[in-house]
Amino acid sequence: MEDSCDAFDDFINLDHTSMGGWSNINIRGRSSGIEFVLKLPWSTELYEINPYDQLFNLSHYYNKLDLAASPIAVGRLPDFLETPYYIVEYIEGVTHSSLTNASEEELLSLKESHQTLKRENPPNIPKYQSPLSYLNAIRSLVEEHNWLKKASTDIRNLLYQYESLLPRVFSLIENIGYWSGETMHGDFWIPNIIFRPKRKALFLDFEACANGDYRYDLAYLIEAHDNQIIEKIPVLFEGEDVDFIYSLRPLVLSCVIDWSIARLLSMESGIVEQNLNTKRIYSMILNYSQQKISRLRSLLH
Repeated sequence: MEDSCDAFDDFINLDHTSMGGWSNINIRGRSSGIEFVLKLPWSTELYEINPYDQLFNLSHYYNKLDLAASPIAVGRLPDFLETPYYIVEYIEGVTHSSLTNASEEELLSLKESHQTLKRENPPNIPKYQSPLSYLNAIRSLVEEHNWLKKASTDIRNLLYQYESLLPRVFSLIENIGYWSGETMHGDFWIPNIIFRPKRKALFLDFEACANGDYRYDLAYLIEAHDNQIIEKIPVLFEGEDVDFIYSLRPLVLSCVIDWSIARLLSMESGIVEQNLNTKRIYSMILNYSQQKISRLRSLLH
Protein backbone atom coordinates (compact mmCIF):
# COMPACT_ATOMS: atom_id res chain seq x y z
CA MET A 1 0.00 0.00 0.00
CA GLU A 2 2.79 2.42 0.94
CA ASP A 3 4.43 1.81 -2.46
CA SER A 4 1.36 2.93 -4.42
CA CYS A 5 0.09 5.90 -2.35
CA ASP A 6 2.08 9.01 -1.51
CA ALA A 7 -0.72 10.69 0.46
CA PHE A 8 0.84 9.71 3.78
CA ASP A 9 4.29 10.38 5.22
CA ASP A 10 4.12 7.66 7.86
CA PHE A 11 3.51 3.92 7.94
CA ILE A 12 -0.03 2.85 7.06
CA ASN A 13 -1.83 0.70 9.65
CA LEU A 14 -4.90 -1.19 8.44
CA ASP A 15 -7.50 -3.10 10.45
CA HIS A 16 -7.58 -6.84 9.86
CA THR A 17 -11.32 -6.98 9.12
CA SER A 18 -13.62 -5.14 6.75
CA MET A 19 -16.13 -2.59 8.07
CA GLY A 20 -18.92 -4.28 6.12
CA GLY A 21 -20.92 -3.39 3.04
CA TRP A 22 -21.65 -5.34 -0.13
CA SER A 23 -20.50 -2.87 -2.77
CA ASN A 24 -16.88 -2.49 -1.65
CA ILE A 25 -14.35 -3.92 0.75
CA ASN A 26 -14.08 -1.16 3.35
CA ILE A 27 -11.03 -1.23 5.61
CA ARG A 28 -10.37 1.34 8.30
CA GLY A 29 -6.82 2.60 8.59
CA ARG A 30 -4.56 5.20 10.18
CA SER A 31 -1.47 7.07 9.04
CA SER A 32 0.15 10.46 9.62
CA GLY A 33 -2.44 11.22 12.31
CA ILE A 34 -5.29 10.69 9.85
CA GLU A 35 -8.04 8.07 10.15
CA PHE A 36 -9.33 6.89 6.80
CA VAL A 37 -11.29 4.19 4.97
CA LEU A 38 -9.64 2.21 2.20
CA LYS A 39 -12.10 1.02 -0.43
CA LEU A 40 -11.32 -1.92 -2.71
CA PRO A 41 -13.66 -3.29 -5.40
CA TRP A 42 -16.06 -6.18 -4.93
CA SER A 43 -15.03 -7.80 -8.24
CA THR A 44 -11.77 -9.52 -9.11
CA GLU A 45 -12.13 -8.63 -12.79
CA LEU A 46 -9.58 -6.47 -14.59
CA TYR A 47 -10.52 -2.79 -14.62
CA GLU A 48 -9.37 -0.88 -17.68
CA ILE A 49 -10.70 2.33 -16.11
CA ASN A 50 -10.45 2.98 -12.39
CA PRO A 51 -14.08 2.78 -11.13
CA TYR A 52 -13.18 5.04 -8.21
CA ASP A 53 -12.13 8.03 -10.32
CA GLN A 54 -15.72 9.28 -10.50
CA LEU A 55 -16.34 8.59 -6.81
CA PHE A 56 -13.21 10.60 -5.96
CA ASN A 57 -14.43 13.52 -8.09
CA LEU A 58 -17.97 13.42 -6.67
CA SER A 59 -16.68 13.21 -3.11
CA HIS A 60 -14.43 16.19 -3.74
CA TYR A 61 -17.40 18.11 -5.21
CA TYR A 62 -19.74 17.33 -2.32
CA ASN A 63 -17.06 17.74 0.33
CA LYS A 64 -16.93 21.42 -0.59
CA LEU A 65 -20.63 21.55 0.32
CA ASP A 66 -20.02 19.68 3.60
CA LEU A 67 -22.03 16.68 2.38
CA ALA A 68 -19.21 14.17 1.91
CA ALA A 69 -16.05 13.06 3.65
CA SER A 70 -12.82 14.42 2.23
CA PRO A 71 -11.29 12.20 -0.48
CA ILE A 72 -7.59 11.52 0.10
CA ALA A 73 -6.30 9.43 -2.80
CA VAL A 74 -7.29 7.23 -5.72
CA GLY A 75 -5.05 4.86 -7.61
CA ARG A 76 -4.03 1.24 -8.20
CA LEU A 77 -2.20 -1.29 -6.09
CA PRO A 78 1.07 -2.76 -7.41
CA ASP A 79 -0.39 -6.27 -7.79
CA PHE A 80 -0.81 -8.23 -11.02
CA LEU A 81 -4.45 -7.11 -11.33
CA GLU A 82 -3.52 -3.47 -10.68
CA THR A 83 -6.43 -3.43 -8.23
CA PRO A 84 -8.11 0.00 -8.00
CA TYR A 85 -8.35 1.65 -4.61
CA TYR A 86 -9.89 4.76 -3.08
CA ILE A 87 -9.00 6.37 0.25
CA VAL A 88 -11.42 8.69 2.02
CA GLU A 89 -11.32 10.40 5.39
CA TYR A 90 -13.03 8.51 8.20
CA ILE A 91 -15.73 10.67 9.80
CA GLU A 92 -16.92 10.23 13.36
CA GLY A 93 -20.67 10.47 13.61
CA VAL A 94 -23.89 8.66 14.42
CA THR A 95 -25.59 6.06 12.25
CA HIS A 96 -29.00 4.65 13.10
CA SER A 97 -30.47 1.22 12.49
CA SER A 98 -33.75 2.97 11.69
CA LEU A 99 -34.80 6.55 11.05
CA THR A 100 -37.41 6.08 13.74
CA ASN A 101 -34.46 6.35 16.15
CA ALA A 102 -33.33 9.70 14.71
CA SER A 103 -34.15 12.91 16.52
CA GLU A 104 -36.09 15.74 14.91
CA GLU A 105 -32.87 17.76 14.75
CA GLU A 106 -31.13 14.92 12.89
CA LEU A 107 -34.02 14.55 10.44
CA LEU A 108 -33.97 18.27 9.76
CA SER A 109 -30.23 18.09 9.07
CA LEU A 110 -30.85 15.16 6.71
CA LYS A 111 -33.53 17.11 4.84
CA GLU A 112 -31.23 20.14 4.54
CA SER A 113 -28.42 17.96 3.16
CA HIS A 114 -30.73 16.23 0.69
CA GLN A 115 -32.17 19.53 -0.51
CA THR A 116 -28.62 20.78 -1.11
CA LEU A 117 -27.71 17.62 -3.03
CA LYS A 118 -30.74 17.82 -5.33
CA ARG A 119 -30.00 21.43 -6.34
CA GLU A 120 -26.47 20.61 -7.47
CA ASN A 121 -25.49 19.35 -10.90
CA PRO A 122 -22.08 17.70 -10.58
CA PRO A 123 -20.26 16.96 -13.85
CA ASN A 124 -20.21 13.61 -15.64
CA ILE A 125 -23.03 11.88 -13.79
CA PRO A 126 -25.53 9.72 -15.74
CA LYS A 127 -28.74 11.38 -16.88
CA TYR A 128 -32.00 9.45 -16.93
CA GLN A 129 -34.85 11.11 -18.79
CA SER A 130 -37.64 9.05 -17.23
CA PRO A 131 -38.25 6.47 -14.50
CA LEU A 132 -38.51 3.83 -17.23
CA SER A 133 -35.08 4.67 -18.63
CA TYR A 134 -33.67 4.35 -15.13
CA LEU A 135 -35.27 0.96 -14.56
CA ASN A 136 -34.06 -0.30 -17.94
CA ALA A 137 -30.50 0.71 -17.04
CA ILE A 138 -30.65 -1.21 -13.77
CA ARG A 139 -32.40 -4.19 -15.42
CA SER A 140 -29.51 -4.51 -17.86
CA LEU A 141 -27.31 -5.63 -14.96
CA VAL A 142 -29.27 -8.89 -14.98
CA GLU A 143 -30.33 -9.16 -18.61
CA GLU A 144 -26.77 -8.70 -19.91
CA HIS A 145 -25.01 -10.71 -17.20
CA ASN A 146 -22.65 -13.36 -18.59
CA TRP A 147 -23.77 -15.92 -16.00
CA LEU A 148 -27.53 -15.55 -16.56
CA LYS A 149 -27.92 -18.75 -18.61
CA LYS A 150 -25.91 -20.71 -16.03
CA ALA A 151 -27.83 -19.46 -12.99
CA SER A 152 -28.58 -21.84 -10.15
CA THR A 153 -32.04 -23.09 -9.28
CA ASP A 154 -32.21 -20.55 -6.45
CA ILE A 155 -31.68 -17.64 -8.81
CA ARG A 156 -33.98 -19.07 -11.48
CA ASN A 157 -36.74 -19.32 -8.88
CA LEU A 158 -36.18 -15.69 -7.89
CA LEU A 159 -36.30 -14.62 -11.54
CA TYR A 160 -39.51 -16.57 -12.14
CA GLN A 161 -41.25 -14.87 -9.23
CA TYR A 162 -39.90 -11.43 -10.10
CA GLU A 163 -40.51 -11.55 -13.85
CA SER A 164 -44.14 -12.54 -13.28
CA LEU A 165 -44.58 -9.11 -11.63
CA LEU A 166 -42.72 -7.05 -14.23
CA PRO A 167 -45.62 -6.39 -16.66
CA ARG A 168 -47.53 -4.69 -13.85
CA VAL A 169 -44.39 -2.84 -12.72
CA PHE A 170 -43.71 -1.50 -16.21
CA SER A 171 -47.34 -0.41 -16.57
CA LEU A 172 -47.21 1.55 -13.31
CA ILE A 173 -43.86 3.12 -14.10
CA GLU A 174 -44.95 4.21 -17.57
CA ASN A 175 -47.85 6.06 -15.91
CA ILE A 176 -45.69 7.92 -13.38
CA GLY A 177 -45.27 10.78 -15.80
CA TYR A 178 -43.36 13.69 -14.28
CA TRP A 179 -39.64 13.16 -13.60
CA SER A 180 -37.87 16.25 -12.32
CA GLY A 181 -34.37 15.77 -13.76
CA GLU A 182 -32.85 16.88 -10.45
CA THR A 183 -29.92 15.12 -8.84
CA MET A 184 -30.49 12.02 -6.72
CA HIS A 185 -28.05 10.11 -4.56
CA GLY A 186 -29.32 6.78 -5.92
CA ASP A 187 -28.31 4.63 -2.91
CA PHE A 188 -30.04 6.67 -0.23
CA TRP A 189 -30.49 4.23 2.60
CA ILE A 190 -29.72 4.36 6.28
CA PRO A 191 -26.16 2.90 6.25
CA ASN A 192 -25.10 5.69 3.87
CA ILE A 193 -26.19 8.51 6.20
CA ILE A 194 -24.03 9.86 9.05
CA PHE A 195 -25.43 12.36 11.52
CA ARG A 196 -23.12 14.95 13.08
CA PRO A 197 -23.99 17.30 15.95
CA LYS A 198 -24.98 20.79 14.80
CA ARG A 199 -23.94 20.10 11.19
CA LYS A 200 -25.64 18.85 8.05
CA ALA A 201 -25.95 15.10 7.67
CA LEU A 202 -23.17 13.54 5.64
CA PHE A 203 -23.60 11.00 2.83
CA LEU A 204 -21.49 8.01 1.84
CA ASP A 205 -21.08 6.10 -1.43
CA PHE A 206 -22.01 8.36 -4.34
CA GLU A 207 -21.46 5.69 -7.02
CA ALA A 208 -25.15 5.71 -8.03
CA CYS A 209 -25.49 9.52 -8.09
CA ALA A 210 -27.40 10.61 -11.21
CA ASN A 211 -29.80 13.12 -12.73
CA GLY A 212 -33.22 11.61 -12.24
CA ASP A 213 -35.64 12.66 -9.50
CA TYR A 214 -34.53 13.44 -5.96
CA ARG A 215 -37.81 12.02 -4.61
CA TYR A 216 -36.64 8.59 -5.73
CA ASP A 217 -34.22 8.84 -2.79
CA LEU A 218 -37.11 9.31 -0.36
CA ALA A 219 -38.92 6.29 -1.78
CA TYR A 220 -35.63 4.40 -1.48
CA LEU A 221 -35.46 5.30 2.22
CA ILE A 222 -38.88 3.74 2.67
CA GLU A 223 -38.28 0.48 0.83
CA ALA A 224 -34.60 -0.42 0.47
CA HIS A 225 -33.51 -1.21 4.02
CA ASP A 226 -33.21 -4.85 5.05
CA ASN A 227 -36.16 -6.13 7.11
CA GLN A 228 -37.63 -2.66 7.52
CA ILE A 229 -40.47 -0.86 5.83
CA ILE A 230 -40.93 2.76 6.87
CA GLU A 231 -44.39 3.93 5.88
CA LYS A 232 -43.93 7.53 6.97
CA ILE A 233 -40.88 9.67 7.62
CA PRO A 234 -41.90 12.72 9.67
CA VAL A 235 -40.15 15.98 8.84
CA LEU A 236 -38.53 14.60 5.66
CA PHE A 237 -41.88 14.44 3.87
CA GLU A 238 -43.14 17.86 4.95
CA GLY A 239 -43.76 19.93 1.85
CA GLU A 240 -43.15 16.95 -0.45
CA ASP A 241 -45.53 15.23 -2.84
CA VAL A 242 -46.09 12.13 -0.74
CA ASP A 243 -48.36 10.46 -3.32
CA PHE A 244 -45.64 10.83 -5.96
CA ILE A 245 -43.01 9.44 -3.59
CA TYR A 246 -45.22 6.45 -2.87
CA SER A 247 -45.76 5.90 -6.61
CA LEU A 248 -42.00 5.40 -6.96
CA ARG A 249 -41.89 2.48 -4.53
CA PRO A 250 -42.32 -0.26 -7.20
CA LEU A 251 -39.45 1.35 -9.12
CA VAL A 252 -37.23 1.27 -6.03
CA LEU A 253 -38.09 -2.34 -5.26
CA SER A 254 -37.46 -3.41 -8.85
CA CYS A 255 -34.07 -1.71 -8.85
CA VAL A 256 -32.90 -3.28 -5.58
CA ILE A 257 -34.14 -6.69 -6.73
CA ASP A 258 -32.26 -6.41 -10.02
CA TRP A 259 -29.11 -5.23 -8.25
CA SER A 260 -29.33 -8.14 -5.80
CA ILE A 261 -29.91 -10.78 -8.48
CA ALA A 262 -27.00 -9.38 -10.51
CA ARG A 263 -24.76 -9.69 -7.44
CA LEU A 264 -25.90 -13.28 -6.85
CA LEU A 265 -25.07 -14.10 -10.48
CA SER A 266 -21.63 -12.56 -10.04
CA MET A 267 -21.07 -14.57 -6.86
CA GLU A 268 -21.97 -17.81 -8.61
CA SER A 269 -19.70 -16.94 -11.54
CA GLY A 270 -16.73 -16.56 -9.17
CA ILE A 271 -15.80 -12.95 -9.95
CA VAL A 272 -16.67 -11.58 -6.50
CA GLU A 273 -13.75 -11.07 -4.14
CA GLN A 274 -13.60 -13.96 -1.64
CA ASN A 275 -14.25 -11.80 1.45
CA LEU A 276 -17.58 -10.78 -0.09
CA ASN A 277 -18.37 -14.21 -1.55
CA THR A 278 -19.18 -16.32 1.47
CA LYS A 279 -22.14 -18.65 1.97
CA ARG A 280 -23.42 -16.32 4.67
CA ILE A 281 -23.42 -13.27 2.41
CA TYR A 282 -24.94 -15.24 -0.47
CA SER A 283 -27.74 -16.38 1.83
CA MET A 284 -28.26 -12.83 3.12
CA ILE A 285 -28.63 -11.42 -0.41
CA LEU A 286 -30.85 -14.32 -1.48
CA ASN A 287 -33.16 -13.74 1.50
CA TYR A 288 -33.11 -9.98 0.92
CA SER A 289 -34.15 -10.54 -2.71
CA GLN A 290 -37.00 -12.82 -1.67
CA GLN A 291 -38.14 -10.30 0.94
CA LYS A 292 -38.23 -7.47 -1.61
CA ILE A 293 -40.06 -9.60 -4.19
CA SER A 294 -42.70 -10.37 -1.57
CA ARG A 295 -42.92 -6.67 -0.72
CA LEU A 296 -43.29 -5.75 -4.39
CA ARG A 297 -46.06 -8.33 -4.82
CA SER A 298 -47.92 -6.87 -1.85
CA LEU A 299 -47.73 -3.35 -3.33
CA LEU A 300 -49.02 -4.52 -6.70
CA HIS A 301 -52.06 -6.36 -5.41
